[in-house]
Amino acid sequence: MSLNSTASSRKLTTLITQVIAIIVLLGALAIATGVAPVSWIKFERVEGQVRARTQSCVFFIVPYHTVWVDPVEKVETDIHSGSSRRRYGREIPNSKADDVGYLKIIGPNRTSEVPIAPSSLKSIKEKAQGFLNDSQAKELELFVVANWMFSLVFSGLATFFLLIMAGAYVVAIGQWIGRKFGFIKTRR
Repeated sequence: MSLNSTASSRKLTTLITQVIAIIVLLGALAIATGVAPVSWIKFERVEGQVRARTQSCVFFIVPYHTVWVDPVEKVETDIHSGSSRRRYGREIPNSKADDVGYLKIIGPNRTSEVPIAPSSLKSIKEKAQGFLNDSQAKELELFVVANWMFSLVFSGLATFFLLIMAGAYVVAIGQWIGRKFGFIKTRR
């Protein structure tokens, strides 16, 4: 084996390893941000009927689950209780570790359940119900989170990390193209 083929195989091995690592990292970040997603809810009134589109997103803006409810008949809320937190075998009062609230957008053929932090559930329902009751309102768009701490802090950090990583790869590809076409001179 020549010296050039050994160097080429090392570069190829390094490149394949980096691609696999990036795919695994992106998959892990997408799953983590999808566990407690941020969602966009859009109500619009068309010819006197209200329709709604709900989108659950990873990395704040990439929708992975979209549901249309057309027409919307009513909205309801529901809370799925999580487990109580315990310390030394005794339950700590008013401390549900993983309660999840849902806004149910109900139509004749389809229902969309959007996870919303229980602390925001009442105000989101009031806004949605207010839109349904106001026949002059044309559009309402709501940004909701499933869990304030996890959705915003963790998803925000994961998205920020993804942007840094993407920026680094854009710079690296730009430098490679610059060297390839002679725009950047390589030092020896």
